[in-house]
Amino acid sequence: MEMMSGEDFLLGLMKLHKQAKEAPWAVKEHDLPKGHWRRVIDPDGEAFCVIITDNYVIGVKTGRVIFLDKKTKKRLNPIMGFHYLVTGDVKPDESELAVLEQGKHFHVISLKTFEVIRKVSLPRTFYSSDSYCTYSEDGKTLTVPVMKYDNNKREYVHMMCEYETENYTLISRKEVSRQEMDWWSNS
Repeated sequence: MEMMSGEDFLLGLMKLHKQAKEAPWAVKEHDLPKGHWRRVIDPDGEAFCVIITDNYVIGVKTGRVIFLDKKTKKRLNPIMGFHYLVTGDVKPDESELAVLEQGKHFHVISLKTFEVIRKVSLPRTFYSSDSYCTYSEDGKTLTVPVMKYDNNKREYVHMMCEYETENYTLISRKEVSRQEMDWWSNS
């Protein structure tokens, strides 16, 4: 077996990466359709999900959340140490940010102190994956899509969970079809 040069190896990896980005199933940059603020999914950007409000540009990517003051362009203290964040939303009054993990939790961050003020567990046996949460227009509720695999039915069960935003307590959950889920992927 012939050894590949480092240059050939890197060029080969770049070619594979380019092919993967152009594949029909690859996530492309796009805006999320729901919510008060503009939210952009950008798999190749500095952050996977960018939220643009009146006062901030917020980047959500894997283990961190980055904040920029929109007026001064100053980078504010990032928050790190998360498990696997993908998307989020900001309350219409810009007081709080909810960021959704791929998994069993979402986190609420104060936009006054830039500190995590809550870690909320999703309903038992359910998890989030490839979906996004959205605050209501009045900011009184947060909708979080979740799912689980039902071994008896041999299919996924999808639900929309609604949390009140005073204490982030689950107030309702409704089973929905896969098509009714809020997916961040554009496929």
